[in-house]
Amino acid sequence: MTFLAYLYDSLDLQILAICMPLIIASLKISLADAGLLASSTMIGTALGGILLGWVAENYGRKNAAVIALVEFGIFTAVVYWVDSWGQLMALRFLQGIGIGGLWGPIVALIAEHWHVKYRARAAGFMLSTFALGGILAALMGRYLLTGLGWRMIFVLTGSAVIAGLLFWIFVPADDVKKIVKQEKISVSELFRPDVLKLTIGSTIAAACQMGGFWGVSAWIPTYLVQVRGLSIEYMSLFSIMIFSGAFVGYFFYAYLADTFGRRRALMLAFLADTIIVPLYVIIPDPLFLFWIGPVMGLSFGGVFGLFGSYFAELFPERIRALGGGFAFNIGRGFGAVVTPFTIGMMAKTYGLGFGIGACSVVFFAGVVTLYFLPETLTSSAAKAATGQGAGSIASPAVNAPQK
Repeated sequence: MTFLAYLYDSLDLQILAICMPLIIASLKISLADAGLLASSTMIGTALGGILLGWVAENYGRKNAAVIALVEFGIFTAVVYWVDSWGQLMALRFLQGIGIGGLWGPIVALIAEHWHVKYRARAAGFMLSTFALGGILAALMGRYLLTGLGWRMIFVLTGSAVIAGLLFWIFVPADDVKKIVKQEKISVSELFRPDVLKLTIGSTIAAACQMGGFWGVSAWIPTYLVQVRGLSIEYMSLFSIMIFSGAFVGYFFYAYLADTFGRRRALMLAFLADTIIVPLYVIIPDPLFLFWIGPVMGLSFGGVFGLFGSYFAELFPERIRALGGGFAFNIGRGFGAVVTPFTIGMMAKTYGLGFGIGACSVVFFAGVVTLYFLPETLTSSAAKAATGQGAGSIASPAVNAPQK
């Protein structure tokens, strides 16, 4: 169910880019206005990560996930009736609240129900739907957009409401007694002296990944068409290859994380991003560029997938959904807004290829940031060995009293 939920999260984010050319023509808006639609979504995700993270810790993680799915599903479907830029702007902000609010609760649910030995792979499997959402959005744009129109594409994506109802039916309920007994959680707990370093470090790491990824992915289609001279149809195949590599990357790096450690695997993925992005804009042969796309996507997926298990283990269990959701979505809101704009400004002077290649500096900043954060695999394994952090799929021996 978390797999299905995050598929809709990804699809709703990326369907805007697919429909954007028709939206611009239909609503008669400028490129700047179109860019603000994406920005309003990201601002909404930042707010949603905090708001629904708080709901998750105080009223149940399952409840928060259901609210997120139903909320952004409804506001996505309502797009069918918009007839102005202002209306669409408001709806994208409201959709963003649900999109941003989903990540923290479902990542916390994975950490709660899976033993530490398999946690990164379980989270990687769930979060891999971000890549599938990108592929599905591209396919919908290729085969449905012209025939159905952009408004109906949003209506189809609004079926996230159905996923929310299924989530309510099939996902185990939170421990009500535990929620009632504990003190109410506030956002201020993220800024306690013993947690502040984790909050700041994880947020910066997320901003580095989001900034680098959205800086590359937002401009790669334009780069391939305007600089490399590819057709629109051929360009879409390049995008599918990158997302296909990302899908594999979720599983590859998750295995490394479960074997060698979350932080080590994350640093390796960030380092791979640092190296491969400049190569992508330097390589002259289009055919070789086509086949290196999945290699670049591999490390993209690696970082996104590992954030799930790493952030869930980084924060104390009682603020797991709030802390992870805050770091991921504040980082996403900052990185996804600032970097694409900065690259666009750099492209005016130095060219688009230089701007995209400069994202390697952002990725390397992620390597440096993670160096100062702790490894969580060893501490989580120690807790599991004493019965403090075992999930529902742990073996009986894990929960048994230790001699």
